[in-house]
Amino acid sequence: MRCDRIAFLCFILPCSVIATCFLLSTHLEQIPVCFPFFTGCTSISAAARQDPSIHLFRMIMLPLTPVLAGFWIITRVWLLRMDPNMKSANTLTVLGVTGAVFLVLYVVFLGTQGAVYGWLRRFGTTIYFGGTGLAQLFLAVRLHEVNQRTESPPFPKVLITLFLWICVSMLIMGLVYIPAAHAFRAFNVENIIEWNFALLMHINFALVSLLWSRQPLTLHLKTPHAPE
Repeated sequence: MRCDRIAFLCFILPCSVIATCFLLSTHLEQIPVCFPFFTGCTSISAAARQDPSIHLFRMIMLPLTPVLAGFWIITRVWLLRMDPNMKSANTLTVLGVTGAVFLVLYVVFLGTQGAVYGWLRRFGTTIYFGGTGLAQLFLAVRLHEVNQRTESPPFPKVLITLFLWICVSMLIMGLVYIPAAHAFRAFNVENIIEWNFALLMHINFALVSLLWSRQPLTLHLKTPHAPE
């Protein structure tokens, strides 16, 4: 299986299911009609937590978690083949896989009632976004360094520069998230940052898919031979 398709699934599936849940919830008048990237009138969780949206969200996002974890494992192998001494390859893999694992916690407890369940949802989504975002930042920096070390960069400079700036933008959003949410509560800044952060994070998977599509990177499953 071509690895660029795995990366593309990490982009298209979350974007599609979030957009579908949002449109479905607005159609059923469960959330207000707006453009949440600018107005922050609702959160991603609010758009997906009610029936029937929540069933669609869980049906897509739960199976996606092993795909996300697999993406980071493949990324580690890819980086170590370029540079066997790249220590940060292990770090970004741990961050990415941890983020995928905690996505399960968020999805499972989405729509549940109670303070403990609410804390678990927030904890899950924080680790998911934080771990994935940091892993992408590490990856962008490493790819930029690989390009800088060679006279003939192996990756398109435009893609790597875009990847790096998106990650820097996400880092800034993450740092200002809590103070901005408290200082500008009336403007729904918390929701605005959440929607834009999620969009940029998923676009990064599409960028990696483009990078992998330029290389003969494939995934092969090997099975042991049956004993004679």
